[in-house]
Amino acid sequence: MHVRRYGLWAVLAVLVAAAAAFAVVRVKRGRDLQALARLFDGPATEVVAGESGFIPRPTYDMRSYAGIDALTSASLIARLACPSTYLDRRPADVLTITYPPEGAVFPANLCEPEVEWEDPRNDLWQVSVGLEGQPAQYQEVVDGRRWWFPRHLWEDLHSDPSADSGNAGGRPLTAGRGFWVQVKGVRRPAVGRTPAGAPAVEASRPVHLGISPYPADNYLVYRLVGVPFDIQRAPDTFIRDIRTFEESPFLLGREKYCFNCHNFSSKTGVRGKVAYQCRYLGPEQFPLRTYFAIYDFDSGRGWRAELPYPIQMTTFVAWSPDGTTLALSANQYIVAAQPITLETQLAGENTSDLAIYDLARGRTWLLPGADRPDRLEIHPQWTPDGSAIVFCLASPGHHPALVPFDLAVIPYNDGAGGVPRLIPGASANGRSNYYPRFSPDGRWLSFCECDGGDLIRPSSDIYLLPANLEGQAHRLESNAPYAADSWHSWSSNSHWLVFATKRDDGTYARLYFTEIDTEGHASPAVRLPVREDRLASFNIPEFVAERPPVTERQLYEAIRVEQPSVSVSPSPIPGSRRAEQ
Repeated sequence: MHVRRYGLWAVLAVLVAAAAAFAVVRVKRGRDLQALARLFDGPATEVVAGESGFIPRPTYDMRSYAGIDALTSASLIARLACPSTYLDRRPADVLTITYPPEGAVFPANLCEPEVEWEDPRNDLWQVSVGLEGQPAQYQEVVDGRRWWFPRHLWEDLHSDPSADSGNAGGRPLTAGRGFWVQVKGVRRPAVGRTPAGAPAVEASRPVHLGISPYPADNYLVYRLVGVPFDIQRAPDTFIRDIRTFEESPFLLGREKYCFNCHNFSSKTGVRGKVAYQCRYLGPEQFPLRTYFAIYDFDSGRGWRAELPYPIQMTTFVAWSPDGTTLALSANQYIVAAQPITLETQLAGENTSDLAIYDLARGRTWLLPGADRPDRLEIHPQWTPDGSAIVFCLASPGHHPALVPFDLAVIPYNDGAGGVPRLIPGASANGRSNYYPRFSPDGRWLSFCECDGGDLIRPSSDIYLLPANLEGQAHRLESNAPYAADSWHSWSSNSHWLVFATKRDDGTYARLYFTEIDTEGHASPAVRLPVREDRLASFNIPEFVAERPPVTERQLYEAIRVEQPSVSVSPSPIPGSRRAEQ
């Protein structure tokens, strides 16, 4: 016993000593770098990058395959030829800050971000930060092309130093007040050599940035999905406090579940319900391996729902404004093809109708007018007053990459539906319009638009349309013209959009924020700060104001496949003679 105890103490002592040694080395390295700050004392030459352009994409001679059915034997060839939007940018020819972009605005409650730059000539850099119109108030020497704002500096930028000195925190940053960042670069002298004169100092163009007076919601719930997409994958869902780097599991797939397309009935996060489409992928046999699941935060209870439709897939759902009723894509069948290259993946739906699920009555029915067998009806979204449903409409039978979805609106009419009407500006425009989302203040309808299809589309951009569904739709300025911008969510104050984009490398989607002003214009987007890059795509981000009152284990246990299912009864269409009887 004593030997074991002494052994544990010895191991602990070694670990403490190693940690102390690492800290000493880190401090020494930092001091050595700061000692080189004198290299930047001389005058600097501001350099301006030329037009970098993009690296051309490969092209393929496909003439030998003309006339072969792209959906059958030649599908691999068709996928290889499928056009992609993403382009690799040529490296900058001089010292250039590549992130954040000029004019970017950060949410008031976002944790400290990073700065990235390219430099083909230098190997030592000095980062300078100052308030707009003032000289540098912070400088740090680094030997890498990436630098994180220190926490204390980021907090200082949130307060006004001209505030009354008795107010330790200063005044909150007001709209229009900003700061700038500039990077200087030099070549370090060779070890043992005394430089003949002061080294040539180059300086990037400064970037001018701002911190919005408006916060986003404190929490984000999102999935991390391996690339390329595979219907047999079991992605995990996480929750992130954007004020810190704290990320924790929200619902794990455990290598045997695909928990898909979480959707909250309330942006508070602590009230209402969350809905999931669930598929069990494990080896055990269960009578209901694909099912719909709901967890109620108010009661602390969850359940599996068996819907009375031939196909149980209901990936895309929307809660009514009062949180009592769901519009969902029923009878939905998704097809996905493996890609040859990551940007040529094809996925889409063959069938889908719109259905209504009345939770209070435990009843469901197909919505008349959005249940035609000769149409794809999918991606429902309630209007802010709950009187109608906006959804995507298309004819079936197209290649997944070519489906031209139109946005349409149909009256809810207490569940009796009606005649759908195409929405001008989001239909019949030669493109595919999909994934509608209303801002919580009822001012805007956001949606995606691409060359064709609705899933994994590299040409996807985000557009805004007035929520009254009249007027001209416009493309947000925050879109990247060379990469996908897609899944998105509004903050509860309607000032921020968070969206998934592949602008960083064309393969892995990351989450970015953009501020929407009163005229519907978007600020240059900023990235959700992540300390360690993930080899996975972030998708389906959802803002919630507070952390939902459920642990990952509680949520999983409530909706796992072993739990008994609740059969949702088919209901006559409200207002019909059968319903009256």
